Amino acid sequence: MTTSSPILIITGYSGSGKTTISKILEDMGYFCIDNLPLPLFHQFMEIIAKTRSEELEKLAMVVDIRERRLIQGFPDFYNGLREKGLPLSIIFLDATREALILRYKRTRRPHPLSLEDGKTLEEAIDEERAVLEPLKALSSLVINTSDKTPEQLKVILQNNLVIENQEATFYLTVESFGFTHGIPEGSDLVLDVRFLPNPYYIDQFKSRTGKEKEVRDFLFTFPEMWEFMEKTTAYLGYLVEKSRKERFYLTLAVGCTGGRHRSVVVAEELAEHFRQKGYKIHLIHRDITK
Repeated sequence: MTTSSPILIITGYSGSGKTTISKILEDMGYFCIDNLPLPLFHQFMEIIAKTRSEELEKLAMVVDIRERRLIQGFPDFYNGLREKGLPLSIIFLDATREALILRYKRTRRPHPLSLEDGKTLEEAIDEERAVLEPLKALSSLVINTSDKTPEQLKVILQNNLVIENQEATFYLTVESFGFTHGIPEGSDLVLDVRFLPNPYYIDQFKSRTGKEKEVRDFLFTFPEMWEFMEKTTAYLGYLVEKSRKERFYLTLAVGCTGGRHRSVVVAEELAEHFRQKGYKIHLIHRDITK
């Protein structure tokens, strides 16, 4: 049995995007098994532990776990397989209560637990969150899918999966946003740059964005912009360096009012600063077109 890449166990809340993640992993070359019931998972893993081959080197399984009686024994089984040398890694898909409710209302499909005892959608979601909490605690990676597109989820997976014996790499995600549209889910740090002069109120910049040189140059005519960048890069430099010793990724969100000017300029500057320091950077401008 080879062990160059972990066997991925994909689980999480109903409606959190397990099918989407499975399709993304297939595009990344994984052999995916969808909706494997937990009792069959036990049997399957025992077989894999004995017969795993290079043909199934990149293996991912979407495991459906909802019953308390099944979950109670799962941690011991999971840890036992890891102690035997099987490289397992759980990816848990999270989402806010509001996002899950909205998804079910859009699809008009019943929540699996709402079919039991006539539960409301809200009651079913709350029960599942409580049931899956022990499993979430076992996870190597928790992805909040509430406001993520399939493209963003693919980048998150690419950034966090250690494949073919590659050494783990630390990734820094820098995301600009507008407070008007809400703070991005899953942010580790949030910078509020609304104190900076707003190019929106300058006629020639109103319809433009912070990706344009003229808007950037305008902001850097103000001493507070220079001072902010100097102090922020120093502080973040220390924090990012410490974080890379404890984790594989860090998400920094930079917000202004609308997410089109100030936050974009600052995000671009921070991304370039850390790129020059040798970090792997993922840059997102969430609200630049809004």
